[in-house]
Amino acid sequence: MRSSSARHAQHDRSVLSRWLPSGFEDIFRSQILRRQAYAAPGAADPSTFSWPELAEVLAAPAPDVLLVAKGERLELPPPKTLAELREYMHIGIGVAARKTERHHERLAAIARAFVAELGAAQVQVFATPGGTHGFGWHYDDEDVFILQTAGIKDYYFRANTVACHVPAQGSAFAEYARETSPLQTARLVPGDFLYIPARWWHVALCEADALSISVGVVPR
Repeated sequence: MRSSSARHAQHDRSVLSRWLPSGFEDIFRSQILRRQAYAAPGAADPSTFSWPELAEVLAAPAPDVLLVAKGERLELPPPKTLAELREYMHIGIGVAARKTERHHERLAAIARAFVAELGAAQVQVFATPGGTHGFGWHYDDEDVFILQTAGIKDYYFRANTVACHVPAQGSAFAEYARETSPLQTARLVPGDFLYIPARWWHVALCEADALSISVGVVPR
């Protein structure tokens, strides 16, 4: 068990230093942030968020939960328990829980840490069944910081050269067919970190039932 002083030292570190390789935060800020994607294996603590904690989010009053499968949103009742979630995942349906910082203190602490360091932040949680994907090729208006906490996901991403000035919306995502920028990829296992700049294209294919945190940040 870690000593009290060790726990306080961990708490006092910046959120980026907890999710990035040791000593890499300054380089990340000066050379990578808002410029290019970046993946770091084994840089973070996979126990940051777990399936039982997702159960707490699902059981909260009126959580913002989407059901998705193979790029499509499904109009189905959101699961309220892990058992209900597993039934969905067994038939290839995953969930995206949005604004989860409103429903769980650990996620709220993550959001506050990003707000203090970078800008307005919201925390999404994705639970995706193996052999499937949730959303198709898309981009976000926010910088995206992803921490894989369970399972295996293959992420594909590339710079947006065809719609980078258009706010994220379904009609704009059709422009992906014209994209010619180099395709990049990263396989994430528990403890791995991935950063994707705002307006970059990305999609994730799940190899094994996966749980991940995605923090969307609007820079100051």
